Amino acid sequence: MNFIINKLNQTFRDKKVYFFMVLIMFCLGISFGLYAVKYMNESNRNDLISYFSGFTSSIGDTPIDYGNLLFNVIKKNMLIIIPIFIFGLTFFGMPFILILDMLKGFTLGYTFSFIMTTFEGKGIGLALVSVIPQNLIYIPCFIALSVIALSFSTQRFKGKFFKRTNVKDPFLNLIGNKLIIILAVFTIGILIETYVSPNLIKFVVTKFY
Repeated sequence: MNFIINKLNQTFRDKKVYFFMVLIMFCLGISFGLYAVKYMNESNRNDLISYFSGFTSSIGDTPIDYGNLLFNVIKKNMLIIIPIFIFGLTFFGMPFILILDMLKGFTLGYTFSFIMTTFEGKGIGLALVSVIPQNLIYIPCFIALSVIALSFSTQRFKGKFFKRTNVKDPFLNLIGNKLIIILAVFTIGILIETYVSPNLIKFVVTKFY
């Protein structure tokens, strides 16, 4: 256990600039998401409130289609994971990776803020069970994947424009094992979002709304 903790500490020290950049963009995205809800025009707000109110009214009586939900959850996450990985393989990928991190933060901030404002004080329970459980898993995975992708992209950039810099980044050793671990942990998040969060939402809606 101490070995793992020491390894994580060493990784953070070696890549703290990348961790800082990813966290800054992620937090910026959350902030933009919060402001987007605050300054949403009245027509769009009413449409979303109407849709969401209809959703919460029917969720107690509607059986959950886990197969379709699993497919949509995987597809939603792959739309961010795959581009991050692809941009990591290019020498120009760094800004695009950071933009994708900001978009992830935006969707999280927007969703949480919208649920909170739609149901005012009562929305905190619904916001917590619908957003937090899976994102406790997703966020560390996105951060780790982004740091790996930034390291890859930076090394390719140096290899293209600074020919003398051919020393491989030690952080990228055994990269396949690191990606497998991230994927395994990410799968737990997908299972939580598919099979746990919907039932938590259903419980909260039927009991408190």
